[in-house]
Amino acid sequence: MTFDFDDQVALVTGAGSGIGRATALGLAKDGATVVCLDIAGEQEVAAEIEAAGGKALAVRLDVRDAAGWERVVSDIGERFGRIDILVANAGIAVPGDRPHEVSEEIWDRILDINAKGVWLGMKAVLPMMIARKSGKIVNVASTAAHIGLRDAAAYCASKGAVLALTRQAGVQHAPDNIQINSVSPGTTMTGIQRDVTDEQRAAFMKLTPIGRFAEADEVAAVILFLCSGGSSFMAGADVGIDGGMVAF
Repeated sequence: MTFDFDDQVALVTGAGSGIGRATALGLAKDGATVVCLDIAGEQEVAAEIEAAGGKALAVRLDVRDAAGWERVVSDIGERFGRIDILVANAGIAVPGDRPHEVSEEIWDRILDINAKGVWLGMKAVLPMMIARKSGKIVNVASTAAHIGLRDAAAYCASKGAVLALTRQAGVQHAPDNIQINSVSPGTTMTGIQRDVTDEQRAAFMKLTPIGRFAEADEVAAVILFLCSGGSSFMAGADVGIDGGMVAF
């Protein structure tokens, strides 16, 4: 499946690996100029895109940095005059994240990256999208926003916040011709799996009726659809990419 993103400018957070990388590559392949945002790996992904004949720019950004977001959006606005797409993908998980054991430091880190980072990105790009009466925002939530996962208190809370914010913002900005939606992947074979215990991984497999975990490209394919004109009548929606986990 291919989409037409010619002349569009897309920002992708967490673009250095996993779902973010797959999304950045897919957007570029279909014609977008992709701004790869991450704290590691963004240069390599941008170079990979350019080597394949695509257009990309690598920018080091910690999604918790409000001033950094303002600089990125200002620079991209001056350089290209537009931002058409934001894919808010950056996120972390920490093993042993239990309500009575997780430290305040880890709780704040997970919530700041997974939830506040999504809000800061939306806050930064929305004024330009509102002015142009056009835009697509896709936030990466998780099955953790829908069901309780063992040893993932802060993670579940952070992804629940992403889902609720997506619904609110999707309703808020539908009249502005800005479609804001989310995806909720199940267990996906990305780098974040390094931070998941073997016990958690085995439990996730038992909860996945399709009998395997997702590949990053499979999640990216749905994200690309939500970035495309095909999602023009979707607002505040969430698409599960979980192998049947939430339906189980």
